[in-house]
Amino acid sequence: MDLLAKEIALTHHENWDGTGYPGFINPHTGEIERANEDGKPLGRKKTEIPLGGRIVAIADVFDALCSKRVYKEPWTEDDVFNELRKLSGTKFDPDLIEAFFEVLPSIKQTRDQYPEDAG
Repeated sequence: MDLLAKEIALTHHENWDGTGYPGFINPHTGEIERANEDGKPLGRKKTEIPLGGRIVAIADVFDALCSKRVYKEPWTEDDVFNELRKLSGTKFDPDLIEAFFEVLPSIKQTRDQYPEDAG
């Protein structure tokens, strides 16, 4: 389980198009596995990103946009959904975005069951 958590932590900021970070870092050793000519890790893209990282990327952005932060108010539901759709195929795995919207009623039910201000 620790390896899965480490893998997700290392890959949920990768982007479907390869522009994310931190890139090819070995979760066991922390060593760079693939680098460019400057020695910086190459970004993972598409299915090089582990499934858990691709799923958590969507959940992380969804939660961040829907939630109030000290630096911003929550976005409207329509704006959040439009942003997720807009980023499908660049930031997010398009198949997983499709799956997200298929299970959206369950996501909303869970969110309503556990509101942020429930203290």
